[in-house]
Amino acid sequence: MSNTKKIFTILVILPLFFSILPAISYADNTCPPETPACKKIIELPSTWKEKLTLTAVMGGAIIDAINPCEFAILILLMGTLLLNNNKKRALQSGLAFCLAVFLAYFAMGVGLLKIIQDFHISFTIIRVVGALSIILGLLHLKDYIKYEPEKFVMEVPTKWRPTMKNLIKGVTNPLSAFLIGLLISVFLLPCTSGPYIIILTLLSNQAVSQLQIFLYLLLYNSIFILPMLFIVFLMYFGLQATRAESWRKDKIRLMHLIASIILTILGLAILMKWI
Repeated sequence: MSNTKKIFTILVILPLFFSILPAISYADNTCPPETPACKKIIELPSTWKEKLTLTAVMGGAIIDAINPCEFAILILLMGTLLLNNNKKRALQSGLAFCLAVFLAYFAMGVGLLKIIQDFHISFTIIRVVGALSIILGLLHLKDYIKYEPEKFVMEVPTKWRPTMKNLIKGVTNPLSAFLIGLLISVFLLPCTSGPYIIILTLLSNQAVSQLQIFLYLLLYNSIFILPMLFIVFLMYFGLQATRAESWRKDKIRLMHLIASIILTILGLAILMKWI
């Protein structure tokens, strides 16, 4: 194993190890105040925690929203439809696709949240989730430092992309765009679910009502599709698919850097019990 791989392996393992070690013997929902680990945790006022939770939800949504693969799929969709010189149908189909992704992600979020809430969320698990956020941040940092799409990257696997492209090319109207949007969401979720699961686990451990959680999910998924809507309207008003795709490829490493920073900060906030 090369020195670079050894260092990266250590960086991935250490956050997970230190997240489990202080709480390994506890199985309840609270951190025993007499433990050394808990004495080091800075307890913030509840109003601050609420603001930080809102910030965390928005940060997680931004990470999901800047996923390069989503942009590539939508650019391909709009470019294919605009080739037929029917701008109105292209706009309707693009909006239908975005609506389908929003509904699919929201529904899957509700389902995942129910599964998480059915399990006993202990202090240890919350710390592991915080460590997972840092690990994902490091993986995005790796993609920023050395972007190798033919290998493992924090995106849709390369082998899935031809299938998705073939599906997109079959879209001819808003209804088919909506149905393909639902199907594509299944492809995207395994690759973009990291931040979503982190936020859902965080919300399940918060002393908030079901209505507040519902509103948080609405906010998360609204932010999630905003860049997609932006692309739809930009291309409707004249942005060429080749220029849009060129911009995406040019900024792809920057997107990974932003995701790395947000995920790392989010993980540290969870480990410090600020949210």
